[in-house]
Amino acid sequence: MPTALLNGRIYTVDPAAPWVQAVLVDNGVFTVVGSDDDVRDAAPDGTEFVDLDGRMAMPGLHDAHTHLLFSGLKFRYETRLTPGGSPKEIVHDLGHCRCAELVDEDVQPWIVGGEFVPADFAAGELDRKFLDEAFPDQPVFLYDYTIHHALANSTALDLAGLSEDSVDPPGGRLVRREGTNELTGELVEQARWPVMRAMSDYRADIYRDAVAWAASVCHRYGITSVQEASASPQALAAYRDLDRDGALNLHVAAHLVWKEEGFGMADTAELDRTIAERATFTSEHLDTERIKIWLDGSPLPPHMTQADLDAHGSVDPTNILVDEDQLTEVLRGFDAAGLSVKIHCAGAGSVRAALDAFETVRRINGTRGPAHEIAHCPFIHDDDYKRFGQLDVIAEMSPAIWHLDIPGHDDAFKFRTILDSGATMTVGSDWIITPNPNLFPALQGMLQRGDEAVDLATAVYLMTLGGARVVGRDHVQGTITPGKSGDLIVLDRNIFEVPSEHVGSTQVLRTLFEGRTVFDAEISTATDLHQR
Repeated sequence: MPTALLNGRIYTVDPAAPWVQAVLVDNGVFTVVGSDDDVRDAAPDGTEFVDLDGRMAMPGLHDAHTHLLFSGLKFRYETRLTPGGSPKEIVHDLGHCRCAELVDEDVQPWIVGGEFVPADFAAGELDRKFLDEAFPDQPVFLYDYTIHHALANSTALDLAGLSEDSVDPPGGRLVRREGTNELTGELVEQARWPVMRAMSDYRADIYRDAVAWAASVCHRYGITSVQEASASPQALAAYRDLDRDGALNLHVAAHLVWKEEGFGMADTAELDRTIAERATFTSEHLDTERIKIWLDGSPLPPHMTQADLDAHGSVDPTNILVDEDQLTEVLRGFDAAGLSVKIHCAGAGSVRAALDAFETVRRINGTRGPAHEIAHCPFIHDDDYKRFGQLDVIAEMSPAIWHLDIPGHDDAFKFRTILDSGATMTVGSDWIITPNPNLFPALQGMLQRGDEAVDLATAVYLMTLGGARVVGRDHVQGTITPGKSGDLIVLDRNIFEVPSEHVGSTQVLRTLFEGRTVFDAEISTATDLHQR
């Protein structure tokens, strides 16, 4: 059914006509963008007319970094731990696990939950002992608040083949009780992999439902386009199957996981096979021509696994997860194949290592390959900003750590500096770390960053047309322009007319994807009240 939205303040992000009064969407695309009279005159029989009553509308948002499958599992199925909970409270929470519902009858269920914060535990308290006492025969795996580390009980460690005789794996550490080789069960970075390899897989319908639910949450916050930053085989199958059934109401640019078995939910061989067979997952709304690499860990205490620069300005290799030669070689191959690579970098050292590798690849392959990305970019050395633009590398900023109020991160995310250097920038939520994918608090933060602030029009561009350009879809999305995908959101306020401190609390009233209403706040509120 065609839909006409009238009597609005519609910000198009199209410089040819930045503000219009009305739009008509038909067959999934904008057909008329102009005045109320223009739209009424062109509206065919059967058009649904929506009176915006002067409210602001704009293009749907692009989230440049999200983890929809992980977020769907985390918030819909896996056990949520009481924030700051004691071991006793954690055990109580885990007692309500739905784990048996998630696997086939003949598969051993694991208790999976999160997240715990190591700082909330007293000395020696963060130990598998309290899990063993409560769950002596069932494997337990708990994510910490960074999602990069975990705690496992003895049954889980046994299934993974880990014991006090195990050596620390490359890129990871098995935490041991002080003065002994005994494992506490805490797993740092890639030390998670053996345990995660041993975990039971969920049923395919659970993965599909988790992705569908996460997509619906995106609609609630006005997101109509995403970059999936951990496209595991399970996530790709869920996206593809939803899309084939006409139930994926998102544009998804999926970054297929290379090597990282934790976020990839599979061993290295299966991840490589998935990349090789990526075309079998491609569908109308799912682009699989992208790769994700993790070069370091997390810049959050207590483990601090980001890669920094040393006192001499050289890359400290301690937390680098892929050595220089291997990184360059794999990037060279992906670049030659036309695959855009996003590299996770949490420290200034990993950013420099990634830029060095990209520079080598450009020298070998030439400069006509795809644009690549560095994810997160909280810390960049002053000498490296200009290299982003020179090497056609995108700086993806996903300032999720703002929500965590971590000391020492006041100097992170220099938006103005990266833009002034001539680089392309995008913005992501990093949903899985955050409680939801809401980008409006990040939008406000970009306006209030002091010398590093950007103006509102620029910030909105980065979250709409700018994001679409990075994934090669600016010709079909990102602005409200005739012929483009009918992706539009209606807001409860005009963000161009309210004080900047009110931008972050903006509410989305309606989300249209290809002209179909996929979220309506009035219907959602009524449904929520009914369910209560």
